[in-house]
Amino acid sequence: MSVNVDIFLAFFGLMSLYYLVMYVWSFRTFKTPDPDLDVIGFVLLVPALNEAKVIGDTCAQMSRLHARLHVIVIDDGSDDGTGDVVRQVEGDRIHLFQRKAPEARQGKGMALNMAYAWAQTQMKTWFQDLSDDQIIVGVTDADVHLSQNVLTEVAATFQAAADIGAVQAPVSIKGANENLWLLMQDIEFQAFFHFVQKARNWISSVAMGGNGQFTRYRAMKTLGDRPWSRALTEDIDLGMALTGQGQRICFTGKTPVVQHGLTSFPRLLKQRSRWVQGHYQVWKRIGALWRSRSRLITKLDSTLYLLMIVTPLILAADYLLGFASLFGWVNAYSKSMVWLDQFGSWIPATVQLVVAFSIQLIFLPAYSRVAKIKIPWYTAPGLMATFAIYTASIWLLASIIAFYRMATGKWGWIKTERENISTSTFSA
Repeated sequence: MSVNVDIFLAFFGLMSLYYLVMYVWSFRTFKTPDPDLDVIGFVLLVPALNEAKVIGDTCAQMSRLHARLHVIVIDDGSDDGTGDVVRQVEGDRIHLFQRKAPEARQGKGMALNMAYAWAQTQMKTWFQDLSDDQIIVGVTDADVHLSQNVLTEVAATFQAAADIGAVQAPVSIKGANENLWLLMQDIEFQAFFHFVQKARNWISSVAMGGNGQFTRYRAMKTLGDRPWSRALTEDIDLGMALTGQGQRICFTGKTPVVQHGLTSFPRLLKQRSRWVQGHYQVWKRIGALWRSRSRLITKLDSTLYLLMIVTPLILAADYLLGFASLFGWVNAYSKSMVWLDQFGSWIPATVQLVVAFSIQLIFLPAYSRVAKIKIPWYTAPGLMATFAIYTASIWLLASIIAFYRMATGKWGWIKTERENISTSTFSA
């Protein structure tokens, strides 16, 4: 049996072209004014289910930030003493919001909604002189290092234009220089999310992420009393809901929010399978997005972002075809590559190899630029191959798990257990 592989070459070629355009576009400077933190009020929601290992340090670090800030730690039915740790530092800035069974552990989105409802009753007390436009509701994980620069840059971005409804800060992984697993995750976060998100500043289609997402209170109120859904990626769903309301979402693109990564393959796989399943849940927002008053380019890019989750399936089909071709079970051929044979039989194979690794060829320079790390030329091929294997295997296996869960009707929240923290330095 003969199979034409031109469709795979075309797909990966278009993907590479998209990333190349976004990479070039990411060099454009998004200008912001000098921020005035005195006229901005921050409310940070920090979901914490069994986070006793890290929540104490997070609260202590947030207490030192210079801003009009209130931090609400949401103890969502923890049984490891998370609430006791927070209670020790509770005060004018740090607030403990506890949920008990049977209401607790109904998903991150539900926990955020309940804490947000309580926060709304406190807004006028906390920020008597501020309007809804000047109050910012943020969400971070319980394991973050949130520097002063992050809040300063977020405030400056909101103050750049009145129509900006939400802002996403970049994210990096702590200790990426100490562990290969953490390095792979850091490349994912800083290369892909950073340069693509930064380019999206110009088309207002920035995707919201779990850490470092900030929404103007006025924009949040357009989504009702329960802005977060039960989607497993409630952060992406919130961003799509805001975009569907015609809100403009921007990216700071400078100082990252630093979080702990995962060094356990099973836990990493568990986390990514939740992300994959959540992406498919958010597809329900596409119709509303196209009915919104958002710009056409915003609708196109936001839709493309959601549909990209099928990429691991296309990769799997390509790999299976290559495996079958290797053993002679099928004859894989490319009409578009036939004419290259005249220059040498090795030319088509080289072109296909370059196309296969073209995304990595963009990712590594992007990572080197944003993380300010010089990658020696002699390590680049090995790092490129490692990252390609890592992304293909993680996302393919995660997709299989996600499809199994969807097929068996399992839509409940998947909590990734906190690992013991062994790294000692922040890689920002």
